[in-house]
Amino acid sequence: MFDKDYRKVIWQDIELINKFAEKNGYNRQVDIDKLKVDLKNAIESMGYEDFDSIVFVASALLLHQHKSGEECEPHMRISIFLPDLGSAIIDCDLDIWRSLETIDKDLIPSIH
Repeated sequence: MFDKDYRKVIWQDIELINKFAEKNGYNRQVDIDKLKVDLKNAIESMGYEDFDSIVFVASALLLHQHKSGEECEPHMRISIFLPDLGSAIIDCDLDIWRSLETIDKDLIPSIH
């Protein structure tokens, strides 16, 4: 096991992560169109107007190496905290995960 690893993601990152999950046939993906509608509504109900600049917190759950029951290249299974909606679990390409800005876990004590 590893220490919790937190990263910053914006909507554009979530779309990219999911696109790669679909392209690579990873087990965990989201219905991106439905999620965008639901998340946009949740964010707007909190009084925020610039949806595309909202930062969400993603955390690493585990290094995963299977898709459809078969071994495959390693990828990170992540959880993205979505205000008022809970969280989304998505399999994330390792290069994308590593490219995301890290969040110091001491700055967000309420989620670790």
